[in-house]
Parts: sequence; C-alpha cells; structure tokens
Amino acid sequence: MGRRRSGGPVRLLTAALLLLLGGCRIGMSDDVPSPPPRAGAWSIDYVGPPGQVQMADLAAVSATEAWAVTEERGAEDRWKPGLLRLLDGRWSTVQIPAQLRAQPWLRLAAAGPHNVWLYPDAWGGVPPEKSGDAPSGPWKRCPALRWDGTRWHQVPLDFPPVDLDVISPDDAWALDASGAARHWDGTRWRTVPLPARGIDIEARAADDVWVAGDQAFDDRPKQPAAVHWDGSGWQVTRLRRYQAPHDAKVVDNGSILWGIRAESASDAWALGVHSVVDGRDEDREEPRDVDERILLHWSGTRWQPVPGPPRPFRDKTYGQAVPDGTGGMLLGAWAYRTAEGTYFRIDAPPNTEGWQETSLPPLRRRWLTMVEADVIPGTHTILAAADLVGRDSAMQPAVIRLTPDAP
Repeated sequence: MGRRRSGGPVRLLTAALLLLLGGCRIGMSDDVPSPPPRAGAWSIDYVGPPGQVQMADLAAVSATEAWAVTEERGAEDRWKPGLLRLLDGRWSTVQIPAQLRAQPWLRLAAAGPHNVWLYPDAWGGVPPEKSGDAPSGPWKRCPALRWDGTRWHQVPLDFPPVDLDVISPDDAWALDASGAARHWDGTRWRTVPLPARGIDIEARAADDVWVAGDQAFDDRPKQPAAVHWDGSGWQVTRLRRYQAPHDAKVVDNGSILWGIRAESASDAWALGVHSVVDGRDEDREEPRDVDERILLHWSGTRWQPVPGPPRPFRDKTYGQAVPDGTGGMLLGAWAYRTAEGTYFRIDAPPNTEGWQETSLPPLRRRWLTMVEADVIPGTHTILAAADLVGRDSAMQPAVIRLTPDAP
C-alpha cells in the first residue's frame, strides 16, 4: 500500500469517539464469544506529550531507521505538520524543509533509507472511504521532497496527489485527485490512463504495480476494482459484483477497494467495503447503513474472498493489512492472521484500552487508535503510528511496536 492508508486526524477523532462511547469490546454483552489465543501485545516505542498533536503517517526504511509525520492542531483548526526520525534506537524531531513547512496533511513513501519521499495529501487527511468522491478543500500547489540519505531534493508536482509509492529515485507512481495514475521517470510526471478510478497504489517493481479503487457504471452501482500494471499496460482483474439485499429499499449502494498490499506476484491483499443505505425501516428517522467488509487475496491468477477476524477484536473497517514477511498478516490493530488462516488476537500496551477494557478507573483510562503500520525491513516486527486518547480528549502521538509470536 502507499503510505496514506488509514486516514488522518478527522478519521482518528471519529475512531477515538467510538472507543470513548464504548466501542465493541469484550465484556459488553453476554453473546460476545471468548477471544482467540494471543499472538503478542503492542509495546510503546515513543510517546509525545499530551496536547493537540497526533500521528499522520509512518514508514520503516531499514532495521534501524524509520520516519513518522505528525499533525498539530492550532488556532481556527489550522494544522501544522511535524516530522520524526528513528535512528539507532532513538526518535528525534527533524525540521521539515521550508517548501512544505506550512503544508498540512503530509504523507510518506519510501523504498529504503536513501529514497524517502514526503508529499502533500490532497485528501486533506480524510480518506476516500470517509470523504466521498472529492478531496477536502482546494489544492495548494507545492512540491514533493525526496531524502537521499543526506539531504532533501525537490520533486515538482503539477497535480494533487492522493497516494504515492516509490520504487527508486527515478521510478515512482502516484494517483491524483481524479483517480488517474501518474508515473515519475526521474525528470517529469506523465499520465498513464487507468481503466478505473484509483484510490490506493502499491508499486513493487517496474512491471508490478497494483491499483485499488472502483468503477462506475451507467446501469448499476459502483463496483470495486483491482488493476495491475505489467510494465506495458493495465490489466483489470476479475472481481465479484456486489449487490444490495433483494429486500432492501435502496437509498444508496456501492462498493470500493480502498487498500492493497502486495508481497509478490502471487500474493496480494485488498481491503474494501460494500455499503448499502437501506431505507426499508420506516420507524427510523434516517436510512440505515449496512456495510459489508471486503477482504480479498490474490493467488497469482484470481482474487478470492477471505473470512475476516472474529468479534470482538476486529476493526470496524479492518483498518489496513500489513503482511509481516512470514506469510502472516496484521489486520487492523488487534488481529493477526497466520499463513494457515488462523486468527490470533493482539493486545494493547499495558494500561491502555484496545479491543478490550482495562481495570483502570474511568478517569485514568486511555484508548489506542492505530494510524499507519509498516514492517521493519529484514524482520517480521511491525512499527505503527498511533494516537493515545484520554478521557478528557487529550491526545498523545505514539509509535508502537509488535513482533507477532503466533505459533
């Protein structure tokens, strides 16, 4: 996946509110099944002071180096970016170059410690599965920046990017706000027309690029789309068509893939949702949203649906899929799936609410919301940007770490 995944501050505040209101945790009702065995627990790698700063993105670039982006809310809800760097076991603040210092909603893309990109997110921190079909606010033209291990280089942008992934300094792919694909050859960007609207892009090699998104039709609802670049052209892969229940009084209906991760040509994962607004319940003042989570696996020849994790520790929309290089995968913040398809639970750090409640007094409780996760290269340890939210809504930016130990 490109590095924009799981959203920005608006979505995080929504998620935090859901947790504060109770969420879906064990012990809330008698019909919640007992949780599966544990595959480990998050530990806290870094935590910032409480206030109005929250995490926006993270990229692990080597066994000893990672980058993270923060956002600080100021007066009149103006957001100011910040940059953190992990080097040799220590997180420290890095000054953002002047070209992007006043630009909110920055995101990361990386292909090693000598090829780290910092770019503006045209979605304005609100991912498409939450914001609809248009970016938030006008596009303020500015460049992307590329770190070569020593200094930053400016990369011109003549379009508003919503996602970006990089292969090398002269080979990068992006999606613009219209859902079109753009390719960087080291000198300029060129448009590479897509047969679908792109939402998320994953670039592994010059002949191995995936785009997830949706397709619009005149005579039926939007359908999810997964498109592959083989070096010479885009190939639309075959997916199931999603329809509303036959007895639904449909107010709105559509499906989307908003995330994709590829480990190899025969191993990729896609996430999405089929959403139906059902108005058949006449006793309700507003139509009812009926969402079906989509989790698909690519075997090299076709996409197959895969069962998601059981209650109560699954995220509402799965959040993101993070393969750990062993055949296993983190799905959302609280579920780990083995290569054999068995799910294990992941617990929160000590004294932190995750999928389960703690025994702490209410005023001392804090909730964890994962923002973005990445595997540390050469390991199966996962780093994640997260927010810790207290009862008074004070927020602390954090980086958490997990080494799954499922059998």
